[in-house]
Amino acid sequence: MKVKIVGVLLAAAALSFTTAGSAAAHSAEPAAPPQVNGVRLQAAMLPPSSFGTDVSFVQALNSGSKLTSTHIKDHVSSMSCANFEDTTRISVWGDTAGAYLNYQNPHWQSQYPNAILFGDEEVLQFATVASATTFYGQVRAKFAACGSFSEPFDRIFTATVQSVKVVKTTVKGDTAFEVTQGVTLAGFKTTPFYFVDLYVVAGTDVYSFYDSAGTNDEPSPTLMTKFIHQVQALYP
Repeated sequence: MKVKIVGVLLAAAALSFTTAGSAAAHSAEPAAPPQVNGVRLQAAMLPPSSFGTDVSFVQALNSGSKLTSTHIKDHVSSMSCANFEDTTRISVWGDTAGAYLNYQNPHWQSQYPNAILFGDEEVLQFATVASATTFYGQVRAKFAACGSFSEPFDRIFTATVQSVKVVKTTVKGDTAFEVTQGVTLAGFKTTPFYFVDLYVVAGTDVYSFYDSAGTNDEPSPTLMTKFIHQVQALYP
């Protein structure tokens, strides 16, 4: 699984919310939610050091300096479990901007099982609260349906997901769910191994943390709260 294959698909034309004629014609309508671009979202992400002193940066990406099309190119419900979970996509879900950061712990072997091998953080921004909530619900349903499948892990091993547990929760009042997947890794280790995700929807944004580790500990709600606050501070 993750270290993920990372891809960004950008729309040919950026969205614009500043057209003078449009503002005049629809002055009686509620104002659209504020939006920021992917570059700004990237700048608000937590540094890898937030997740541990032994953690180091692997890669990062964002959707760029312009907002992208709300046209949905990839549909969560029609994707295979392996394809959905193994690939990070930005600007294909109808999101107008997004950012992603991946990190690793090069010293995990001496700390196993009490160490994160790989992890990531991601934020996807949607044009409306409704579209963010819809995507969040689709992702939750997809994880719940993916109880047994295999996929590459670290480009060397094969990970077989043998069990899944999806639990509703909250993070400082925001709707959230946690996913715990029990995993075996062919040619790697026979001791327990887990993929654990934490997803939160807050306003027009969907946030996620992911850990691959020897324990099923929840990704930190405290760090998630800080992440959300830093992104929300971008909006007027």
